[in-house]
Amino acid sequence: MAKVKVYWTEAALNAVEVIGDCIAKDSPEIAIEFTDRLLESTSRLEDFPLSGSTCPEDPSCRQVVVSGYRMIYELTERGVEVLTVIGPGQNPALLK
Repeated sequence: MAKVKVYWTEAALNAVEVIGDCIAKDSPEIAIEFTDRLLESTSRLEDFPLSGSTCPEDPSCRQVVVSGYRMIYELTERGVEVLTVIGPGQNPALLK
């Protein structure tokens, strides 16, 4: 199977930025490391787009989990589209 392109929506990138800003209040270095880890966690989806588990809220979406943070994505004709990032304890009321 050919590699699939991974796209991040503006909402997902904004969520990562908010997470980083929150962590940076205590430790800017850890904020950079952790947000990089979140962004890099979806790189395996280029080769294995169905490797994430199915989302309980919406079975048409899948997720990659890193330290309780859920990168919610769906497979589209363009590739993998990361829709949002949900932190521990956040209510994923509407994914799309």
